[in-house]
Amino acid sequence: MARHRQPRTPPAHVTPPPPTRPRLAEEVPRLMVLEREVEDEFRPRLLEALQRRVEALAAGLSEAAPNCPRCAHPLHYHDSPTVSWLTRFGRMRARASRYRCPACRLEHRPLLALLGVEPGRISGSLARMLALLGVVVPYELAARLAWLFFGAQVSPMAVWRAVQRLGEAASHHQEALSQYHADSRSEGASTVAAPEVVVLGVDGCQLGMQVRPHRRRRPSAEASLPPLPPVQDGRFREVKTGVLLCPAKGWRPPRDVTVWCAVSW
Repeated sequence: MARHRQPRTPPAHVTPPPPTRPRLAEEVPRLMVLEREVEDEFRPRLLEALQRRVEALAAGLSEAAPNCPRCAHPLHYHDSPTVSWLTRFGRMRARASRYRCPACRLEHRPLLALLGVEPGRISGSLARMLALLGVVVPYELAARLAWLFFGAQVSPMAVWRAVQRLGEAASHHQEALSQYHADSRSEGASTVAAPEVVVLGVDGCQLGMQVRPHRRRRPSAEASLPPLPPVQDGRFREVKTGVLLCPAKGWRPPRDVTVWCAVSW
């Protein structure tokens, strides 16, 4: 006699347990603590070493009054105040002789001009790191990250000033470079050691996409196509366009015809 198999009862549905709330680590990893301890221990030594180098550089400057960098007249000694500026390792102080030109009223400090700093401001290396943070995150967060990353206590306004000043300097450089290449008397840029492709700019725009099963064609060369219907919502697509220059094809000023390559992705 054939045996009949009993129908299997489907297993009951079991509700999965609710997800647990993710939690951050309550303690900082030990390696990060050691790294911060080493940085805090040697930061004063780095500042002292930098201070000694600046003082040695100041001692090596000539005590004779220099000439004015603007009009080449002899400068007159005014005073030697103590100035300070903020560096990656802390605040530095140095005595910088100040000279004034009686002809053009220019004030010149040879030590600060040689170091490339301004009194009471931030050094160039720290300003570049602050500007990099300022263009990525808000200024308040950039100021807090500057303390966590570099150990520098700055205000959000200091980050804003660094971004504005570096952006202004880059804009002036680009404008001056454009004026130079726009002049027919300027020498062309050398393409001997130039890379194969130079990115000149990247931008994005929203384009309306017309998706059609068949391509529209004109019945004759004189006929014009009817206007396209309005693009429906959700049919826009962001298209990134990068303008590239091919140095191998030669460089020409912007006023003339230049070989460009545009790519989209």
